Amino acid sequence: MADLLKKNPQDYDFSLGHLLDLTPQALGVFRAPLTGAVVSLFVGAGANWFFRKRGRPGRGNLALAVMMIALLACVQSAFVTFSPILSSKQLAVAVQHHYRAGDIIVVDGEYSDASTLNFYTGIPLHILRAPSGNLWYGAKFPDAPHVFETESSLAALWTASGTVFLWTQQEDPKGLHGVPRHVLARSGGKFILTNHNLEP
Repeated sequence: MADLLKKNPQDYDFSLGHLLDLTPQALGVFRAPLTGAVVSLFVGAGANWFFRKRGRPGRGNLALAVMMIALLACVQSAFVTFSPILSSKQLAVAVQHHYRAGDIIVVDGEYSDASTLNFYTGIPLHILRAPSGNLWYGAKFPDAPHVFETESSLAALWTASGTVFLWTQQEDPKGLHGVPRHVLARSGGKFILTNHNLEP
């Protein structure tokens, strides 16, 4: 599904900003929940009007309640379909399967892009960029942990004996400059690359 979306990262700070990524082709993936939502709205509202016109407000309210349950079920179904785009849970599961003490997880981008990776693994993340975004203020304190990497420090980590897990939205990120890498997992247009070949 990630291939059907049109990326608009400048809008992701807004509530529901990812909705602007949807194209007609991507909306086709949501055909069933969209149809269910439209049908439940029309049937529920129609039944409510029908019962109220006949002086039965209790049944009208019941029709609205059933309509809301059906509508929420459709929303949940659509969210499950869209969740790989918003979440890194499947990538986190792949990392947890191979992670050992001393290994490093690096995010190629903003922390907020991969924050669910930290949530699901419970492992601190390193960031491949200058301090910015939500982490900028805390990075200014003298006792702040070293979590920001540069391309040169990543290159040093990449050739070390420990395993480096790189979260990225590009299969060939420029930060690696063509050095060998292995795709551990992919989901929702995101990748986990490693410096060593790990068994899936």
